[in-house]
Amino acid sequence: MRSGAVTKTLRWTAAFIAIFSFAVMAAAQQQSSNAVSQASSALPGATSATYVGSDTCKTCHADQYTQIEITQHWNTNLKGAAGQQWHGCESCHGPGSAHVEAGGDKTKIFAFTTATPAQIAQRCLTCHSNTHPNFLRSDHFTNNVTCISCHSPHHAQDQDFLLKAKTPQLCYGCHNDARADFNRPFHHRVNEGLIQCSDCHNVHDSRPKQAKLNTTQDQICFKCHADKRGPFTFEHLPVKTEGCSSCHTPHGSNNQRLLRRTDVNNMCIECHGLSTFATLHNQSTKYQACTLCHVAIHGSNFSNIFFR
Repeated sequence: MRSGAVTKTLRWTAAFIAIFSFAVMAAAQQQSSNAVSQASSALPGATSATYVGSDTCKTCHADQYTQIEITQHWNTNLKGAAGQQWHGCESCHGPGSAHVEAGGDKTKIFAFTTATPAQIAQRCLTCHSNTHPNFLRSDHFTNNVTCISCHSPHHAQDQDFLLKAKTPQLCYGCHNDARADFNRPFHHRVNEGLIQCSDCHNVHDSRPKQAKLNTTQDQICFKCHADKRGPFTFEHLPVKTEGCSSCHTPHGSNNQRLLRRTDVNNMCIECHGLSTFATLHNQSTKYQACTLCHVAIHGSNFSNIFFR
């Protein structure tokens, strides 16, 4: 009876934790949504103006109109395919009659250059909420990085995603620490063009460091390093609990294999303790690298001390 009571208590505790976690996440999402909704009520150009059509916009903004013609945003002119709520230029900038009647007064229409980050997000997510559902909880948004910080609908240098510049140079505009790491002797080949920042990071997501997960919900590292994923009969716990970055620096390092320490032994001692090594191994003689013997350091199906 006591065992049954304990089991029942554990189940209720687990259920309570799950419900509480869901409530916290929902509250955070609602808070972000409310902030955007409040911002949208004071959008520049939010008047009783009516739609005038993209051809009218073209008379003054021919350059911007031409740029839009070669991007996916041109689809906003196809009302029959996209629905009557799409109005070309005015899909993003709002109804333009007041702007036109005032001789081009920028305060009479939505101008992205003068809008707040929340206002810009509200405009862009009107269409892109399905592809970027967590953007309002992302590190970029919470640090006032807006959509137009990276994207330029009118003057994009990379037409695939309408980016202001090609990666990684675009990312280096803010992430100078990453630039330095990728210039280290041992690094992932980002500067060489073999890997892109977006291969490992989802810049619109809310996970820590906006890191991606692979199709099996493991770390994105296993997308390329599948032999390290397992499952193994004998797991090396840091791989599952702390992740690859417990031993490796993901961008670049002065040490081989992107290790955080200059040699393997010093790194192993941080978890396994110097007393263990002093008892079993005399490092002043021949035990120079733990992985010479413990070769299956990421996990093994045969040895609980990772001999193979």
